[in-house]
Amino acid sequence: MNGEHVLCEQHTLNDGNLIPVVALGTSRIPISEAIDVITTAVNIGYRHFDTSEVYENTAQIGEGIRKVLLLGKVKRKDLFITAKLGPCYEQRGDIDTSLRELLAILQLDYVDACLLHFPVQFKKTVKQRDATINWGEYLNGICDHEQVWKEMEGAVKIGLTRSIGLSNFNQQQIENILQKCTIPPAVLQTECHAHLQMTDLVKFCQDKDIFVTAFAPLGSPGLSKYGSNYKYFTSLGNSNQPCDIYDESIVLDLAKQLERTPAQILLRHLIQRGIGVLPKSSNPERLKENINIFDFKLTKCDMDSMEKLEKGRRIFSFGFLKEHPQYPFTET
Repeated sequence: MNGEHVLCEQHTLNDGNLIPVVALGTSRIPISEAIDVITTAVNIGYRHFDTSEVYENTAQIGEGIRKVLLLGKVKRKDLFITAKLGPCYEQRGDIDTSLRELLAILQLDYVDACLLHFPVQFKKTVKQRDATINWGEYLNGICDHEQVWKEMEGAVKIGLTRSIGLSNFNQQQIENILQKCTIPPAVLQTECHAHLQMTDLVKFCQDKDIFVTAFAPLGSPGLSKYGSNYKYFTSLGNSNQPCDIYDESIVLDLAKQLERTPAQILLRHLIQRGIGVLPKSSNPERLKENINIFDFKLTKCDMDSMEKLEKGRRIFSFGFLKEHPQYPFTET
């Protein structure tokens, strides 16, 4: 069952574009390290980088990309840049405006995939936020997904992005877009790891030929370093509760048996379910480990054992939105 979707290093999206299945997640890479991390990652073999309009290091990630291009380490066509638009859709034209602003920050003419970061919309002034704001104060009514998606399709037609997709949308919200769209979503980015396997949503997307990519594929073990800055987004109380996926006996046993790290086992499990992964690290050794997951395989028995780790444990619950009618996590 789980072994039917084994991925190679690249996957063909429903629009024909190729996407590397391992990306470097950049959400919490320190600003001071971001440029060097991009250079190191490219040297190691990363070609897919995931960023967002709302990440504080986006300008530095863009500078890192510019640096490797200027040095001739890679050509632009060899990179796959995923950019998520902050959910600030107040009026028609905001998608075009936001994407052009993000491209300017990234110093790029186009991105390879543009995703709507969240199904709930905020006021534009949230972009001038600081880390301590109450995000709930910036909510801006109901987001017109149909209209916003039309604008996303427009971005493809004028060449600002090659593919379009969604992030943090639930099955019904995706279905609503599929019923009205001209260009279907090519990608869904969602939290997914051994403790939150999202089986129904993954199957739905795969049946609809939407490629699922997993953020927090290792359970965000380093989240505690960021303390209260992430209290609005997580379900971990003060964000200091440690991730324990690495300590699961089956993960440790498989790591020992296959002479791999626990992280490699967790990432390989997702890859064999047909899911792309977005691990984050700025450590060169871990960067190497996280991308070197294509030269071994978990057996069906191994996959079945990993499936039993499901706990329905969502880390990024965005709890301040729970009362909003478009909150996506009432079902998984």
